[in-house]
Amino acid sequence: MNVLVVGGTGFLGGAVADAALKAGHRVAIFTRGQTINPALDAGFETIVGDRHQDLSALRGRSFDLVVDTCAFAPDAVASLLDALSPAIGRYALVTSASVYAGFAEPGLTEQAPTSRATPEQLGLARSLPLERRSSAASYGTAYGPLKRECELVAIERLGDRALILRSGLLVGAGDYTDRLTYWVRRVDGGGSIPAPGDPQRLVQLIDVRDAARFIVEGAGRGLGGVFNLTGRPLPMSALLDSCRQVAGSDARFVWCSDEAVLAAGLEPWSEVPLWLPHADEAFRHFLEIDTEQAFAHGLHTRPLDETLETILAWDRTRRATPLKAGMPPEKEAALLAAVEADAAV
Repeated sequence: MNVLVVGGTGFLGGAVADAALKAGHRVAIFTRGQTINPALDAGFETIVGDRHQDLSALRGRSFDLVVDTCAFAPDAVASLLDALSPAIGRYALVTSASVYAGFAEPGLTEQAPTSRATPEQLGLARSLPLERRSSAASYGTAYGPLKRECELVAIERLGDRALILRSGLLVGAGDYTDRLTYWVRRVDGGGSIPAPGDPQRLVQLIDVRDAARFIVEGAGRGLGGVFNLTGRPLPMSALLDSCRQVAGSDARFVWCSDEAVLAAGLEPWSEVPLWLPHADEAFRHFLEIDTEQAFAHGLHTRPLDETLETILAWDRTRRATPLKAGMPPEKEAALLAAVEADAAV
């Protein structure tokens, strides 16, 4: 296939490009040139442009598969398809599990209700400065509804040629969110570590390489439709224990109630990655969506230890780089002190 990856090679785009090259496909990257992974082997064509203001380099080009990793608003999908149509075979659009209307129940399938963007949210997307339109953080609570609008444009324009991938938490070397990377680094550091909430609380993630392989292989088989794309849930305690085993760490986990974590002033998800308070009904089962359709159509996920080993090896080369997520040391110390004081009473 002739494959076009939209969005650079910094993380997911790089994994898709690598998977496509290894499968023997011809690969081109459409990028502003800001997120190129120098560690990725050469072998792909680089097409420089900006999806928000200059798509001219794509006009007249023909691709069997376009993988769009960075569409945050429906206008971005429409303009890309305008530039490529009709010379496009299959369009794989990576969106997010955040499109769902709520997570009060576990096991959401692809048929679960989704959120639509309001006129105000659509207006926000159109009014953002160009330099902010490629950052998920710019969209705030509109992120999920706008991703759903992206899906609808693709489905309306391409029908079964659209492959919609509602991604869960993507992890691996190069992850710019640092969510799982925080836990890998912190456990590698050893000592007493506050662990949030119920040890049996389920979490869910997928190695970016497994997600990329599913996209490329699925598209090659003519796969279309909507798929939840993440791994099967596992207990948070199992994840942390695996981090400890892979690192050979002496880490000791001090399990803290949701109430204790909140009382320490820690922000869910950003300061305590992979944790959302159980009392938050809207997101109670955010990391427990159903993935059986993807597994039935060829998704394979590697052992967790393999993913953690890759992250650990990569992160050990960048310890001078501050993480974008994780507990500030002073808040971690305060939480530990509070929990241990309660235990001593």
